[in-house]
Amino acid sequence: MRISAGIWTLVALLVLARCSSTSSKKEQASGPEPVPVKAETVATQEVRPAWRYSGEIRPDTEVQLAFKEPGYIAALYQVRGADRRLRDVQVGDDIPAGTVLAHLRRSDYEAAFNTAVGQEQAMQGTLKASQAELDQARADQIKADQDFQRAQALYAVKAMTRPDYDAAVARHDATIASVQAAIRQIEARQGQLGAAQGQMNSARIGLTDTNLIAPIPGAIVAKNVERGSLVAAGTLAFTLDDTRVVKVAFGVPDSMLAHFKMGMPLPVQIEALGRTLPGRITEIAASANRESRVFNIEVTLPNRDRCLKVGMIASIRIEQANAQSVPVVPLTALITSESGSNNYSVFTIQEHDGKQFAQLKSVRIGEAIDRSVVINEGLLPGEQIIVNRTNQLTDGNPIRVVE
Repeated sequence: MRISAGIWTLVALLVLARCSSTSSKKEQASGPEPVPVKAETVATQEVRPAWRYSGEIRPDTEVQLAFKEPGYIAALYQVRGADRRLRDVQVGDDIPAGTVLAHLRRSDYEAAFNTAVGQEQAMQGTLKASQAELDQARADQIKADQDFQRAQALYAVKAMTRPDYDAAVARHDATIASVQAAIRQIEARQGQLGAAQGQMNSARIGLTDTNLIAPIPGAIVAKNVERGSLVAAGTLAFTLDDTRVVKVAFGVPDSMLAHFKMGMPLPVQIEALGRTLPGRITEIAASANRESRVFNIEVTLPNRDRCLKVGMIASIRIEQANAQSVPVVPLTALITSESGSNNYSVFTIQEHDGKQFAQLKSVRIGEAIDRSVVINEGLLPGEQIIVNRTNQLTDGNPIRVVE
């Protein structure tokens, strides 16, 4: 009886093992469970094709300020910081026009200027002395002329001897020579005075150039010196940007050049601020860039509130006049490649032997419209696409469409 019970137990185990093996084979044959997804049909929408160009905010004017003269920096312009204490000017500070941003130690230049002034005053005195000598020479010449005329009259009537007449002629000629010599001396002194005045003016300019003055209002965007630094002539000290008006520059191909005209109003979108501001085209390049083969276009924007900062990204959107019917898909249907590039794909639905599968398809996208995006290439209207759970799918994955 015990043997019979054991045999029945063994038979039962064999039957259960065969059933389990059969069930496992059925599961393997049926494949993985289909993923439930939602699907939509690729629709069309009437849109006006648009082109978008990007550029960066640039200042209207940028000035690089350098010292003309060498020397030690004695002081820098001071402003009140956030703690209300005075500090030296630094990058980011707004500066009014005419501000003395820095000045060199003036003692050496003041000494040179004072020396030049002394030389000029000395030459003024010498010139006055020479003028007095000329006045005296001319007075002597007048008297000699009168004596010569009297001597001529007396000598003509035999009332003066020949030696006395010759002496009168010699005195007359001597006074003329003295006047001419005095005139030449004054001319020389005037030349020397002019040279002294030139040296004085040069020294005055050198003294004035110890001050580094901001020629325009703007913001400090670069600072290369500090108080006490020794600078050489030509040392770049500050870079100053005038951003009361800013510019955006971008390049367009020759096929788009006809869409842009000088003075044309053009809205500019500032992505960092989430704002669109009015701009105007102020420059169109006469020739294409030799390397990129695009034409540079410049748009000018007012910046009264200084909200636009140099380096911000701006974009310009140009719309075509005529609307076109284009395929659009929800943004949720798009898949970005793992490399993070601009390659996009969508999952379409394919049927085989009564089953549905996800098929990965590359697309080229266009402009975003609300929560959808235009498909420029890769899909046709009427195709079925998957709009959810795309991150859980792979190419060829079985799916099941649900409402």
